[in-house]
Amino acid sequence: MPRIYTISVNGKGRFPCRADQTIVDAGHEAGFGFPVACRNGVCERCAGTLTHGHVQQRNHTLHAGDTEGTEVLYCVALPLSDCEITVPEVTAPGELPVHNVNCQILEIEALNHDVSRAWLQLPAGKRIQWHAGQYLMLNLHGECYPFSIANHCDGRKLELHIRHGDDNSAAQDIMASLKADSTVSVTLPAGVRYIDTAPERPVWFICGSTGFAPVKAMVERLIAVDFPHPVRLFWGARTPEDLYLPNLPAQWTGVLKDFEATTSLSDIHHPDHAQGLVHEAALAALSEPTLPLFFLGGSPPMAWAVFDALVAEGVPAQNIHCDVFDYAPRD
Repeated sequence: MPRIYTISVNGKGRFPCRADQTIVDAGHEAGFGFPVACRNGVCERCAGTLTHGHVQQRNHTLHAGDTEGTEVLYCVALPLSDCEITVPEVTAPGELPVHNVNCQILEIEALNHDVSRAWLQLPAGKRIQWHAGQYLMLNLHGECYPFSIANHCDGRKLELHIRHGDDNSAAQDIMASLKADSTVSVTLPAGVRYIDTAPERPVWFICGSTGFAPVKAMVERLIAVDFPHPVRLFWGARTPEDLYLPNLPAQWTGVLKDFEATTSLSDIHHPDHAQGLVHEAALAALSEPTLPLFFLGGSPPMAWAVFDALVAEGVPAQNIHCDVFDYAPRD
């Protein structure tokens, strides 16, 4: 029986590898995505550094720290010990590779008085994936601006919802650049709060303003996987005019098995909407706090306030997801 060693890669995790098995093959079996093409040590796509341990590459033994260990071709490397390796572009199980690409700006359309939708198209010839609920970075004028991707992965188009009111000069500058240019640099995907496979429980969405963008993508994904459990949407705004794409939730009612949407207005009373903050409407409808999986969309203050309100109501913290918790953690 061949000996089994442990391979640690890029700080992303570790996997077992038999002594008679290449490190790339063992990594792929464990769900790691190694960049490969030829698989015989010619193209050098899988080249990386050996930072601990030693391997056999063809007829040579390479040791960490030696000059030869600075570039190992892992598609033809067999472990001779436990190893720590670094290989560019390796992805952990479930993780998608990050791409820096130039996208064509296809169209910009107004959705209401201060929200516009921008359609971008990814370059042809290179498959780029993202999970529903993830975001990208717009790279403009030396700065990076995060925007949720508002459509699930189904082709080359990217949908962005951009709020550019008078109180947001940065967004107004972004809109001016998108309207003036034909292409834009983006980095994607980013974010660890998303829906890929169907959860085994009801899903509740609570969002405000353009926090609706990642929710839209996740609902589209649930539709694509024929989600069988209840889905609830709570979408908050100040006035009816702040709700963009207002007819879209009604369309989801006809395609999801059990879908209900509630819109809430904080500034005025309207017979077609709940009155007050959006999470208040959600709490009023919540009868089993430990059952649903919650996804929040909105600003950091809004997301953390909703988090606190849900936890106080008995919702387990691990059932509440929002990218804000990762890029804007509380002290």
